[in-house]
Amino acid sequence: MVKVGVVGASGYTGGELLRLLLLHPEVEITHLTSREYAGEYVFRVHPNLRGITTLKFERPSLENLTGNCELVFTATPHGVSSKFIPRLLEAGLKIVDLSAD
Repeated sequence: MVKVGVVGASGYTGGELLRLLLLHPEVEITHLTSREYAGEYVFRVHPNLRGITTLKFERPSLENLTGNCELVFTATPHGVSSKFIPRLLEAGLKIVDLSAD
């Protein structure tokens, strides 16, 4: 199992990515971030995921990402991911950047 985090999981790209990852047999989602929806169940933002997951969004946290993930997907607005990806790379994480920039 690959431990995966998704930064910016509340947007359209993040939601579709979540759907794919939740159905993948070799993926364990360990960290989902959303500033706006921290503390909310994922299915409240992405109704198509109701019955598939009971995960909740969390506030973005470098410590949680580096401590709980092997691979991090980013799906953030323009200019956001470039501010924290270098620190994730320094921590040895693999990154897939789906962000606008």
